[in-house]
This record gives sequence, C-alpha cells and structure tokens, in this order.
Amino acid sequence: MDLPLTPAVLLILCSLSAVVLPCPDGCQCVANQAHCTHLSDFPKTLNASTSLLEILKSTFDSLKPEDFTNFTTAFSKLMIKATSLREVHPGTFDSTPNLVQMVISSTELQDLPETLFQHLQKLDVLILTENKLIVVRPQWFSQLADLTQLDLSRNFIKSVPVIAFHPLTNLQKLSLSVNNITSLSHDTFKGLSQLQILRLNKNMLRELETGIFDDLVDLKELSLQDNKLLHLHRDLFSKTLTLQKLFLSNNQLTSLSQGIFLNLPLLSQISLHKNQLRSLGPGVFGPMLLRQLWLYDNKLNRLEDDTFRNLTQLQLLVLSRNQISHVSAGAFKGLTQLGEVSLHTNLLTTIEAGTFQELPRLVNISLEHNFIESFPLGFLQGVSHLGQIDLRNNSLPNLPKETLVALSAVREILLQRNPWRCDSDIIPLRDWLIQNPSKVKLTSVVCETPLSLYGEEIVMLTDEDLILHSPTEQTVLTSTDKRKKFSTPQPKRSTPSPAIKTTPNSETEDGTSSGQEEDGETCNKTPVILIVTAVVSTLVISAFIISCVCWRRKKRGKGEIGRQNKNSVL
Repeated sequence: MDLPLTPAVLLILCSLSAVVLPCPDGCQCVANQAHCTHLSDFPKTLNASTSLLEILKSTFDSLKPEDFTNFTTAFSKLMIKATSLREVHPGTFDSTPNLVQMVISSTELQDLPETLFQHLQKLDVLILTENKLIVVRPQWFSQLADLTQLDLSRNFIKSVPVIAFHPLTNLQKLSLSVNNITSLSHDTFKGLSQLQILRLNKNMLRELETGIFDDLVDLKELSLQDNKLLHLHRDLFSKTLTLQKLFLSNNQLTSLSQGIFLNLPLLSQISLHKNQLRSLGPGVFGPMLLRQLWLYDNKLNRLEDDTFRNLTQLQLLVLSRNQISHVSAGAFKGLTQLGEVSLHTNLLTTIEAGTFQELPRLVNISLEHNFIESFPLGFLQGVSHLGQIDLRNNSLPNLPKETLVALSAVREILLQRNPWRCDSDIIPLRDWLIQNPSKVKLTSVVCETPLSLYGEEIVMLTDEDLILHSPTEQTVLTSTDKRKKFSTPQPKRSTPSPAIKTTPNSETEDGTSSGQEEDGETCNKTPVILIVTAVVSTLVISAFIISCVCWRRKKRGKGEIGRQNKNSVL
C-alpha cells in the first residue's frame, strides 16, 4: 500500500529542495530575481525559477552554455554590466529561448559568435553598449524579427554591413552612436518602416547617400550631431514626414539646400549650431511646429527678408556667435510667437528700423558684444513691452533722446561696457537714467572719455562737468586752441604782471595795443638779420670742410671698394 506513494513523495521533496535552494554568495535573491556584484565566477546555485539575473562589477571573463542549463522557461531577462567578460562561447544562450531582454555592457568583448542569438526569437531588447566590438555581423540578427530595440553605441565599429538590419522589421529604436563609422550604404536601413528613433551621432560620417532614410516613414527622432558632414542633399528628409526631432549640430555644413526642411510639418526641435553655415535662404524652412532654433557658432554674415517666415510657432531664436553684419528689416517677419531673439557676439554696427516689428510676444533681445554705434529712429517700432534688451559691450558713445524714448518701453536695459563719451551729448542719457533708475544698473554706466571723467558714473555728472567738453570742439580744436577758447581773458596792463607766464609769447602779444606791436616789429628786425647772416656763413664753411674730408677718404679707400660691395647684403 505504501509503495505507490513513493514517487509522489520524491516529487514533493524535489520541489521543496528547489524552493529552498540557497542564494549564491555575492547575490541578493528576491521574488525570482537575483542581483549579484563582485563575483569571480558565474553563479552556479541560482534558483531554477529565476526570471531576472543581473551581474555587476565582476571579474569572470567568459560565458559558457553550461552556465545557463539549469534555468527554466521563466528566465526572461539577463543583464551583465561592468565586468571583465572577454568571450561568449557559441551556444551559450541556446537553452534560454524565452529571453526577452539582454544587456551586456561595459565589458572587454571585441566580437561575438555569429549564431549566438539564433534561438532567441522572442528577444525584444538587445543592449550591447560600451563594449569593444569592432564589427557588426549580419548573422547576429537574422532570427530576431521581434526585436524592437537595438543599442550598439559606444563601441569601436567602423562599418555596418548593408544587410545587417534588414531582418529587424519590427525595430523601433536603433543606436549606433559613439562609434567610428565613416560611411553608410543607401540600403542600410531598408525595410525598417517601424523605426522611430535612429541615433548616428558621434561618428565619422562625412556624407549621407540620397534615399538612405526613405524607408523610415515612422521616424520621429534622428540624431546626426557630432559627425563630419559637409553637405546634405535636398531630398534627404523628403520621406520622413513624421520627424519631430532632428539634431545636426557640430558638423561641417557650409550651406543648407533650398527646401531641405520643407516637408517636415511635425518637426518641433532642430539643432544646427556649431557648423560652418554662411547663409540661410528664405526657402530652407517649411511650415513646422518648431519652437526653438539654435544657430549659434556658425559663420552667418547676413539675414535676409523672410528667412524664418514659415516658423510661425518659433519661440526662441539663437543666432549668437556668428559673423552677422546686417539684419534685414524683414528677417524676422512671420515669427508671431517669438519670445526671445539672441544676436549677441556678431559684427552688427546698427539695427534697421522696424526689425522687431510684428513680433507681439517678443520679451528679450540680446545684442551684446557687437559694434553698434547708434540706432535709427524707430528701431523698436511696433514693440510695446520688452522685458530686457542687452546692449552691453558695444560701441555706443551716447544715446540721443529719440532712442531713449523708444527704450522707455523696456523693463530692463543692460548698458555696461560701452565707450560712453561724457560730453554735452551725454546729457539726454544722464537725465533719462535719473528718471528711470529701475531700468538700468546705474553704477555700471560710467564714462570712458574724456580721461578726466574716466570711470565716473554718468548719473552723477553735473552740467558743469559736461559743459567743458563740447563734442565738436573736442574733435576739431587742438590743445592750444582749447586753452584759448576756455581760458579766462586777462585784463589789459600797462606794466608787466609779476606773475609767472603760463602762455606762449604770441598769446601775450595778442593783448597788446597796435602801437606797441608796430614798435616791437621795428626793433626786432636788426637781430633777425644778424642771426640769418651768421647761420648762412656757418653752413658755407661747414660744406667746404666736409667736401675736403670726403675727398681725402675717397682717395684713400679706392682699393677696398670691391670688398665692400661683396658684403653689402649683410
């Protein structure tokens, strides 16, 4: 009667032993998950029902098929990070067909067996980042039709076989960033119609073939920054109508073809900074949802009418650190949502009237670090309520009353580090500063010229300080003339003054009567004649003596003329 019960008892005992199997040293086992660190060998006594295994900061250098033979069908996630792993043997994952997520990162792996993943047909995520892989083998992905995410970033990959990704028809995210890829074939991404994120940034790409993105009809994010791209074909993005984010910064682009961004109606973010762009035409940007446009650190020299006309949703436009010397009055036309425009660190000398009109939401204007000397009447025409305008470090010598009236609509104005010339023309600015102390940091607006007022706060200057410095007279009169103009006239005297003279004789003589002047001329004729006679006699005698000396030297040195000529180049 007891014998038939023996198999059942044995089965129960085996089950109990499986449940109470101890967690390996260096691991924490909770709810069928094992988290291990600082292992010298692959853990051998893991519970067979483990569903997730994470191994960090360990020193074992290989993975073998026997390491995974005890896992059941519950095993679905494997993460190995920051280990000394150098080799994965063929067939290692043949006994784990239910794996859906695999992460092997920050290891010493340079290559993987071609058929390593052939039994992982349920794999959804494969992360192989921060290893030392130098090749991509097409066979790796031949059976991974369900894969949705593939990350091969931060390796040493130089090229990608044309057919490598063709089986991955369900792929949604692909990262090849931070490698050494120099070129990609026209058909590299063929058939990846489900791809939404493609990252190719930080490679060595110099060009992209026309049509390379044509099959990516669901693409939403494309990262191409930090490459060496020189040119983009006009139709490069003509089929990626769903694109929302496009990153092209830090390349070597010198121009953008007309219409290159014409068919990107959903684009809301683009980066073009740190290129070599010299110009932008009105047909570059089409209607889109773009809210920020970063164009700093290029070589733009002019902004023409209607350049940004289609960017009706743009809120931030950054054009700083270029070489812009001219901004057309209609350059910002159509930017009805623009809140901030940055033009600092360019070559501007003025701003055309009406440049910022029809920008009802404009709050901040950055014009610092330019060479602006003056503003035309109406340069803030149409601007009713600015938050801040930054005019620091320009070439402004003063601000006339008309300009200051326009600036009254601004809440904060930055004026420091301009070459303020403190003469009578600075009075309108001084008075305006006194009337608007909350708009400007008063202590930072100081005189640069004249030297006698250098560093003085303009707001503290009095009319007496400034009336002595007329801008016209400063630029036309000599120092002597200035002394004549501003010195106090001396009363006429019949006898010499006991005071020491501080003016030239000619100035003193101006105060004498006409009779005294004539007598002086008659008396002074005789000594002048004697002086002239003596000078002429001296010149004649000196000329005679010099002629004699030269004749004697010439006669004595005839024999050395040839040698002197040879050395003349020294």
